[in-house]
Amino acid sequence: MGCRMRVLATLAVCLLFATAPVGLETAAQITAYPEKLVRLMVPFPAGGATDIVARLIAERLSGLWSQPIVIENIGGAAGAIATAQAAKAAPDGYSLLVATGTTMTLLPHLRRSLSFDPLRDFEAISLICTFPNILVVRPDLPVNDLTDLLALVRASPGKYSYASSGYGGSPHIAAEWFKLISKTDILHIPFTGSAPALPALLGGHVDMMFDTLPTVWPLVQQGKLHALGVTMSTRMSFLPHLPAIAETFPGYDVTSWLGIVVPAATPRAITAKLSVSILHVMRDPEVLRRLNDIGTVGTSSTPDEFSAFIRQDFEKWRRVIAQTGITLNN
Repeated sequence: MGCRMRVLATLAVCLLFATAPVGLETAAQITAYPEKLVRLMVPFPAGGATDIVARLIAERLSGLWSQPIVIENIGGAAGAIATAQAAKAAPDGYSLLVATGTTMTLLPHLRRSLSFDPLRDFEAISLICTFPNILVVRPDLPVNDLTDLLALVRASPGKYSYASSGYGGSPHIAAEWFKLISKTDILHIPFTGSAPALPALLGGHVDMMFDTLPTVWPLVQQGKLHALGVTMSTRMSFLPHLPAIAETFPGYDVTSWLGIVVPAATPRAITAKLSVSILHVMRDPEVLRRLNDIGTVGTSSTPDEFSAFIRQDFEKWRRVIAQTGITLNN
């Protein structure tokens, strides 16, 4: 399979090389990519869902290429810090970024001060996976379902709190949208990522949290947290017992996603080889199984398909932010 993969990658590179700008390396040199260490920038701290998925993909790409891939966790500003750094990286294929719905399609509508343009500054490579956020509460909170929670927080406005992985992230937006449509007053306690937020919830310092399924589901299975609902528009096929919040509030849908992008102006021959390589990884049944085990749905796409997906999600959140009036208070 490795030999067949190299042949396919070489063909893809050679086909696209004819349209590459004059002055790039020879086709043979680009086909040899990667020839040294590659870094995969992850816009959140280690331990969260994005990091877990990134390490799985990096492990497989490293084996496929016989080159080391170093994970570089750069947290802060809901992923904006790492994304801004990636936008300015050399467009040579040696700096990859894990793109997220938060960084690419949410933050641009919430922060005018962003130093990057997700639609202009990156070349899309492939979608990797999708997954919902879920609403979890500390197990000693006296609620059994969403109806109980609504009654509890409405009876005491401002008394209860929720943790988030940071301002502007999809968990934060999921919570703020929930507050708007449910007409509840729940105090926001922001952290710099899921990893530091979870101990606060587990320790009883906050009452609830919206976060990605891969991050919190193991704690639900261990009985350390209680899940009340998923943020997708429908129930998940592998968790049919967990209600969708949209069953109570129609139209509510916060689906997270991860993909791989590179800085704009990366040679098309290199993006072609990256695309073929990631497609190979994402067709591996073992990779899909491992992603499913942590609560994500593995997928793949061509660069054009992923680019169109990003633009569609970008427009969705432009409409949602405008209609709901969600703003950042930081």
